[in-house]
Amino acid sequence: MNDTDTATEPLDLLSEDFADFALDEMEADTRTLTNFTVEGQEFEGSLLGFGSSYSATGTHTGHMPGTTPAPRIRCAACRWADVAIMRVESDDNVPLYLVATMGKSDIDGEDQRIKTVWTPDAFEVLTALPVTGRNGAPAKIPFPNATAFRYAAHVDRGIKTVLDEHDDAIPDYADKGSSLGF
Repeated sequence: MNDTDTATEPLDLLSEDFADFALDEMEADTRTLTNFTVEGQEFEGSLLGFGSSYSATGTHTGHMPGTTPAPRIRCAACRWADVAIMRVESDDNVPLYLVATMGKSDIDGEDQRIKTVWTPDAFEVLTALPVTGRNGAPAKIPFPNATAFRYAAHVDRGIKTVLDEHDDAIPDYADKGSSLGF
């Protein structure tokens, strides 16, 4: 394979390469128009916002390192969520957003999961972020989702308008010591 083929090969949203790309993009002042793939669909777009609950410290919760956590145990070093908010180039030049919520796992035999919401409406991006709580707990916007939305608001006018109108509904984890970079 030559360098030209590599440059056009789309990044799979469930891949580790995509997560590395996303973290680099959140550090940059501008966004890169890139080829992506998700669920067999290829598209060109820009990553607007990204958030992750992954624990890079190697700290395990609910189980000893080197063992497999029980199915319902939350351990951010073994199971985590990534959220990407993207602006997608469409054939009819109508702005289109993609919200991709990814359930990731390093545990043998567990699948990576993805939920996608494609919408032309920036407000619908916000409505795609809440997660229903367990045992009837009310829905809330978790850390990765709020982080992705706030990053996206810094580079997208439509999402910025929604953030300005609904700021109280979107947790601001920067106030809790998170370094979001803005």
